[in-house]
Amino acid sequence: MAAQASRKPAKAAFLVPVLAGLLGLVGLVGPGHAVPSAAARTTAGDPAVVATTNGPVRGTVTDRGRSFLGVPFAAPPVGRLRWRPPAPAAAWAEVRDATRYAEGCARRPRALLGDTGTTNEDCLYLNVFTPPEGGTGKPVLVWFHGGSFISGSAAAYDAARLARAGDMVVVTANYRLGPFGYLAHPALTAESPAAGSGNYGLLDQGAALRWAGDNAAAFGGDRARITVAGQSAGGLSVCAHLVSPLSRGLFARAVVQSAPCALRIRDAAAAESAGRSFAAGAGCLGAAAPVPACLRGKSVTDILAAPNAGSSTAWSPVSGTPVLPTAPADAIAAGDHAEVPVLIGDTLDEGTITSAVLESEGTKLNAVSYPVLLTALFGVDAARVAARYPASAYGGDHRLAFAAVFRDAVFACPTRTTALWFAAATPGRTYAYEFADRTAPNLYALNPDFPLGAYHGAEIPYLFTYHRGGVELDPAQRRLSEAMTSYWSRFAATGDPGGGAAPPWPASAATAYRPLSLAPDAIAPRRGFDSAHQCDFWEGLPRPAARPVP
Repeated sequence: MAAQASRKPAKAAFLVPVLAGLLGLVGLVGPGHAVPSAAARTTAGDPAVVATTNGPVRGTVTDRGRSFLGVPFAAPPVGRLRWRPPAPAAAWAEVRDATRYAEGCARRPRALLGDTGTTNEDCLYLNVFTPPEGGTGKPVLVWFHGGSFISGSAAAYDAARLARAGDMVVVTANYRLGPFGYLAHPALTAESPAAGSGNYGLLDQGAALRWAGDNAAAFGGDRARITVAGQSAGGLSVCAHLVSPLSRGLFARAVVQSAPCALRIRDAAAAESAGRSFAAGAGCLGAAAPVPACLRGKSVTDILAAPNAGSSTAWSPVSGTPVLPTAPADAIAAGDHAEVPVLIGDTLDEGTITSAVLESEGTKLNAVSYPVLLTALFGVDAARVAARYPASAYGGDHRLAFAAVFRDAVFACPTRTTALWFAAATPGRTYAYEFADRTAPNLYALNPDFPLGAYHGAEIPYLFTYHRGGVELDPAQRRLSEAMTSYWSRFAATGDPGGGAAPPWPASAATAYRPLSLAPDAIAPRRGFDSAHQCDFWEGLPRPAARPVP
């Protein structure tokens, strides 16, 4: 592989992962309230009550820390506010209960994640977790969940342990999903020329980021030390934050988990064309009312029942818009991004869940279907890929062979390229990792008869108490969890996850990718990453001709 990273998007990095993640960037409209003085925002004698910019909230206080759940950060995006930038949340005078999670945003059920779905549109709420009462000026981490831009909820991520062990404030936020979050249409664009259309989910995230800055001090945090973080779709959201002109100055560091910034993005023309088709499928083609009015007149159930409403390939942020003028891959490759410290990485076996999903949906990967699938993805280069990844190298199992292809083409090598782009623009401030616990608990509603290993999303319960099913870590995994929590919190506090601790965590350079391998009782520099993932091969391969269907 050439020593110097290419300053153009990696061609093979544009395959769509099964769990692409939620992309969200800073909104044009935040809560919009003046920030009162620190003295005015504290409530004497009761650590369970905090005065936010909108009004006081009462949370839960234990010896493990404080939590404030279901706090509104924007107005409900319903009625005339559907498919508009988030509006300010209404103020309140009485103390508001903040002891229960709010329901997530409207979405279809998704069996893969055990997600039962919801028809709820009143969903722009966030959760705040702090260490036990005491102290000020703590770092703040704002987390955006994954779910392919069509599923997921902030309620799945209990951040109490991360906040307590990391001595920081953690915010988790909902945002609009699927067609409610990412529908682009010329008529919607005309309604809001300052924002365009197709990025409502990003704008929601922006409002949450702005809220976190405005309210950081009230919860003991420092608005100058905000870290924006996310995994999968949430990681792609962070990529967008890094390049959006609307996001500059709202955060000081960024964490990108399992989301190479070279992954999918829709341009405005393609997104609006798809939006016309969606509107027609929803029954708004030739309707008496204008398209926006027709769509807003539909029930949530009608919108979710429209063709492609639940497709993981149909919805994502839109570039060529005021919110996101340039696709993240192009902007980051050119060095046009927020120059902040970046922590970026993926898992050792990112592609196994993709093979499991394909098989569960009827695509049996075998000697016949494997080359057919590679041809659909890589066209005339399929034979080259098959020669590099023969099933014989994976115990004769074509499912594992395809998982390796997907891992290296979609995640490992594009993550490396993205990190080198960041390192070139901000020397000494890019840190990389590879999560490598191949015995991680399975979070998915799939149990294939081949090992998932360190699959896509496997690192989540090492940072959060994850609500989807009972997740138990063994003693070695708990030690890894403690180490990762320390790394993430040091990064949020200082921009350096290692902070001089052993083993050392060197920054990557423009000519040297230096990931740290995170495995139980085996944290160490990752040796041979490039050769293990065949990045020299993928760097020279043209873009795939098609995408796998999740």
